[in-house]
Amino acid sequence: MKGIFWNSRGLSDLAKYKYISESIRDHKLDFVAVMEPGKQDMSRLNLNRLSRGADFIWHCLPPRGRSGGILLRINSTALDLSLIVEGEFFIKFHLCKKDDDFKWILMAVYGLAQDDFKSSFLSSRLLS
Repeated sequence: MKGIFWNSRGLSDLAKYKYISESIRDHKLDFVAVMEPGKQDMSRLNLNRLSRGADFIWHCLPPRGRSGGILLRINSTALDLSLIVEGEFFIKFHLCKKDDDFKWILMAVYGLAQDDFKSSFLSSRLLS
């Protein structure tokens, strides 16, 4: 199982798209978690460009305020997704590897830097 967690600090730069796309291809990644993409929503066309048209499942948690958000992707040819849990500051995928039925949880968490949201993040229940 190969994957990457990356704080991109925005995805407006073409070089960042290229980095993600080439990493998926070159390292045959099964999952990608991008924190702070800075996008409210990602178009299907942009997601297909990132994954070069391969069979992937993407889920996006939009940012709150100036920063934040999460973009999470899995390779659906290698993994079965049984449940998505989305919280205020996280995305949790309940997964099963197709080749050996190993069940596991992939969780991406992003805590916002703005003081306005810190108490909410610190009091959130990530493990529920």
